[in-house]
Amino acid sequence: MKGKVCYLLVLGFLLIITGSVPAKDAEIGLKKKVIVGTFEDKSDHSWYYGNNPGDGMADMLITALVKSGKFKVFERAALNEILAEKNLSESDLANPSFEVARKLEIGDILVKATITEFGYKEETIGGSASKLLGKSIGGGVTTYTARVAVDLRLISIGSSEVLLAEDVAASENSRSLGVSTEDFSFEDQKSFDEHVVGKATRKVINQIVEKVAEQSRNMPWTGILIVAEDLMFIDAGTEIGITSGMQFEVKRQSKVVTHPKTGKVLKILYDDIGVVSATEVEEGITTVKTVSGSGFQNEDFVMLKK
Repeated sequence: MKGKVCYLLVLGFLLIITGSVPAKDAEIGLKKKVIVGTFEDKSDHSWYYGNNPGDGMADMLITALVKSGKFKVFERAALNEILAEKNLSESDLANPSFEVARKLEIGDILVKATITEFGYKEETIGGSASKLLGKSIGGGVTTYTARVAVDLRLISIGSSEVLLAEDVAASENSRSLGVSTEDFSFEDQKSFDEHVVGKATRKVINQIVEKVAEQSRNMPWTGILIVAEDLMFIDAGTEIGITSGMQFEVKRQSKVVTHPKTGKVLKILYDDIGVVSATEVEEGITTVKTVSGSGFQNEDFVMLKK
């Protein structure tokens, strides 16, 4: 038994000093750029008096993604400004006919959703024995059951591939609404958190964050090389976790394989151009130098070297 324990301790020590364990962590440490797109509302909620639930859930998701610390998230106002600058729309980000390089400058994953359920039902078991000053005494028990559901799509902005398409739903039961429906609002966090529908909504948002995290782990980080005479840069920096000394493979898109009928991007082929290393890292930009290769061009792709 002691021999087995010693073996495991030695193995763990060897893994640490050889760097076998952290190799994958280096890529996970690079935050993916996530865009929270439109949450279209197709739910029936005549009881709800607040602003559009689609806008409210999109804002909630932005906040939750930022708080997770795992992503670089675009504010919707900033995104609209960037899209206008590049003469793109949100739908263009999921369109395979637009240049990959232009889209990758904006982000890695686009989150889109349609709200299909946003409400609650109440059920009273038993009846009131009597009323005093308008209040029931010895009456039945009312249970409120909230349900919130969305059709979620996660789209790779570079390839326009749909990474995930599924229903995300959550329920919450309570013997109290928490607050009146007139007071329930996305703008009032306290009343929102107390309401049974608010609690179900947060469950859905948390599930979406987990799904974005899971998909981002399976995606290699991709950036754009910027060549300015004898200097080279990458279009990202400290905000996604790049550190000095990190090496990146430089690739050039050689062919895009699309479906002959649907136009869907099936595969993108790249030529290997060389390797560069980060020398100076700032917010939004990284200066790099050549490690190997030559003939680097503006808008070549860069991927973290494994």
